[in-house]
Amino acid sequence: MSSASQAIGNNRYLLSLRDGFMVAFPATMFGSIMVILQNLPTTFGFDKVIPKGVNTFLTDFLGPVSNATMSITALFIVFGIAYQLAGHYHQQKIFAGAIALSSFIMLLPIGNDSKLGAFIPISKLGAQGMFVGIIVAIISTEIYCKISAANITIKMPSSVPPMIAKSFIAIIPGAAPLLFFNIIRYAFTFTKWGNAVDFVYEILQQPLMGLGSTLPAVLIAVAATQIFWWFGIHGTLLVNSIIDPIMGALAIQNYEAYKAGATHLPHIINTTFMGVFVNQGMQLGCAIVFAFFLAKSVRMKKTMKMVFAPAIFNVSEPMTYGLPIVLNPILFVPWVLAPLVSTTISYFAIAIGLVPRPIGATVVWTTPIFLAGWLGTGSIAGAILQLVDVVVMTLIWIPFLKAMDREWVQEELKPTPDDLTE
Repeated sequence: MSSASQAIGNNRYLLSLRDGFMVAFPATMFGSIMVILQNLPTTFGFDKVIPKGVNTFLTDFLGPVSNATMSITALFIVFGIAYQLAGHYHQQKIFAGAIALSSFIMLLPIGNDSKLGAFIPISKLGAQGMFVGIIVAIISTEIYCKISAANITIKMPSSVPPMIAKSFIAIIPGAAPLLFFNIIRYAFTFTKWGNAVDFVYEILQQPLMGLGSTLPAVLIAVAATQIFWWFGIHGTLLVNSIIDPIMGALAIQNYEAYKAGATHLPHIINTTFMGVFVNQGMQLGCAIVFAFFLAKSVRMKKTMKMVFAPAIFNVSEPMTYGLPIVLNPILFVPWVLAPLVSTTISYFAIAIGLVPRPIGATVVWTTPIFLAGWLGTGSIAGAILQLVDVVVMTLIWIPFLKAMDREWVQEELKPTPDDLTE
């Protein structure tokens, strides 16, 4: 573990990925909170009771927030990775970030509307553009930094203000990656995909296209989701875009059978199962245990208290980026293992008849645990199963979080420079 941690700790690309993703944290945190507030009436089932104007206001006022935050995460990440990577090369970070961002946008498909004019589909700025964004950020910055380090630049007289001089210095190093990605963009216009984003997205989807409704297939999907998240990629959106059509069809069959009064529903796994029993409550269990009981370090207590409120509504970003989980070798095992265990426990609990099969109803993902399990199965047994899953997942997490907590305690006990001068 130590050698692996050191390798990650010294790798400029992994460090840039980890730190670059943190650029998105303030915006996505705000977006997460707004999503919770927007969905409160639906979550607690009083959306049909309150005046229609209240729902309309929440949708109109809070709905667009996600488009400007969580839906454009790729833009934040492209800039952040390029900015951090240029810093490792001791080159101009702000220009590297701007050039990478421009290079990424150059590869995006541009639509055209008679009224709106040219536009970029917002879906390409989120999960669908994430892998392309990471690749572009690294390649663009590598080209920029190598040319800049070779002093292939436009040098201005010393009388020119520093910021203007730096802008001219960045022209040639910046033009090279822009030209490179413009060639890439043009080349893809002759392919069936038409653009690099759709090409990469489709190629990444291919290994997942065969996923079905069996337990092994679902475990593969869950593992892929968690691994993508560990690398800082929105695994839920990425994987769900492939399996949702299958899961949705299975859910409809269960729902139709349930409406018809069937005592035995056809499927265990469907959209409801995935939304209710895979890893719901994992962050909440960890937050409760460490915020109020086990944490010894100030940092762990504060982090988990910050995670607590969003975790009630199954918002994972504060824990994902706050600990952080992204590229954290200590937390890789519980991050992947815990949802796999909860999925397996839930599957067999339903298979042997302890819990009714999910009825195929749509349960909003922000619905708190216990209530979600009840709604998803139409039985309190589903709610109890959720609680069991949370306990098991939390037990898996405890030794790993305690190891991190001990490290933070040691860091907090180290004397600061101010202490040494007293």
